[in-house]
Amino acid sequence: MDFMEFKDEAAELLNLNLDGYKLKRVERRTKSLMRRHDIDDFDECLEKLERDSEFRAAYLNHFTINTSEFYRNPDSFEYLEEKILPELLEEHGSINIWSAPCSNGSEPYTLAIILNEMGVKKRNYSILASDIDPEILEKAAEGIYPEKALKNVPDELIDKYFNQISDERDSHQLKKKIRNEVEFKKMDLINKGFQNDWHLILSRNFFIYLTKDLKQELTQKFVDVLNPGCYLFLGNTEFIFNPNKFNLEKVQMSFYQKN
Repeated sequence: MDFMEFKDEAAELLNLNLDGYKLKRVERRTKSLMRRHDIDDFDECLEKLERDSEFRAAYLNHFTINTSEFYRNPDSFEYLEEKILPELLEEHGSINIWSAPCSNGSEPYTLAIILNEMGVKKRNYSILASDIDPEILEKAAEGIYPEKALKNVPDELIDKYFNQISDERDSHQLKKKIRNEVEFKKMDLINKGFQNDWHLILSRNFFIYLTKDLKQELTQKFVDVLNPGCYLFLGNTEFIFNPNKFNLEKVQMSFYQKN
């Protein structure tokens, strides 16, 4: 079995459309996991995916790159706190925020911390965090993070919103108040439709793994459910070429506003 055959079989088994992802990346990460598990070829890998639920979860987790940190690209979150969120709250009163995909939860939790620091009442916002990987969603809901994930968080906010885990010196857990402000949900961004009525959508550092066609398809799906005048927030190395095509206007490095 060659990689293309494996990819098609694995996509059907995992109920994933892998054609939208950059295939060299899928192949590289598949081979990396095969080496880690002493798997000799794609036939054996597919067989293990079929019969071993733990390996299937490991493959999905390895494939989806679940790494992130709080306040990633601090300048962008400063702009969000000082410009975007006050504008949206003044205009709409209450706002709906969606982090898609949310990875380990650090970005939607960052939003919850920011809104708390702004003094916004919980009744005036909702935060949905979605990902296709159920294992990472379970970990995100626990809210436990290593020290390196908090490198951009000021010490006073760590003291205010985290508890140090006594038996793990370099780990902290978010306090329950913040954990309760984020709803986690399993969701397939590529193959499923989206619910409407969003004021801010974060899809950061996901587009870089997608083909050009799928980027355009996903951008349009996000725009379709974004309210007029509201924002799509991408990673600092991601760009939408010809945003006018999607009825978007670039307002800052990572922010696009729907006209």
